[in-house]
Amino acid sequence: MEKQPEGFSFNLAGIDHAIVDALRLALENVMPEIMSDNGLTERNGYGQFRWNVIIAQLRDKCQHLGWLDMGVCRRRAWKTPVLFHYASRNIITLMTEDTFATVQQRKDKGKHYLCGGASFNKDVKAQHEQLKMDLPGVSSDSKPWIAQSQEQLARAVYADVGDIDGHILVLFDVHGDKLLTVRAVRLTKDLEISTEEEDWSQYIRKPYEVNRTVVPQQNENDDEEALVELL
Repeated sequence: MEKQPEGFSFNLAGIDHAIVDALRLALENVMPEIMSDNGLTERNGYGQFRWNVIIAQLRDKCQHLGWLDMGVCRRRAWKTPVLFHYASRNIITLMTEDTFATVQQRKDKGKHYLCGGASFNKDVKAQHEQLKMDLPGVSSDSKPWIAQSQEQLARAVYADVGDIDGHILVLFDVHGDKLLTVRAVRLTKDLEISTEEEDWSQYIRKPYEVNRTVVPQQNENDDEEALVELL
């Protein structure tokens, strides 16, 4: 149960880059512009509202590729974006690293939609490091909730997707208005990170147009600007 070799890939060529670019634009460009244009200095509800911008950017960057269908899964008052990759028959959802760590520790996590997504993954093994965390298990009483979440995720996309072969969770970390890391993982039924993991952080600063040349800008300040605001 060792960690998957670095060469592992979900084979989502182009889609991985598009998803990262959508996150970067939403978090680093659009949201700061909204704050600046409206003279906003407080961030009440900022973490929740930015998901509206993320969803808009995902639609713009991903759907036009023609390899994905996209919708939103309603969870009471909340809507989470759901992507479906036709070639691999995987559904893809997104979550922050902090939120995921909280969900992992929940004793009633069987009611969370991630358990429905993880139930699509067959024969996955937890990373050795995850086994040492002693995470709460998922109760057998949660089967009806998990089945309901499966159905909700499958219905979230507009097309008749048919069979779903797996679920990929895209986890990202944000500090201030900077996107720091992005990775794609499969989960076990107990929401452990499996050996199937791929680091997408390399795409954060890489131009989406592969032929475009980026000239680094010299920082006029001697000291790097400190990131002081946690979301």
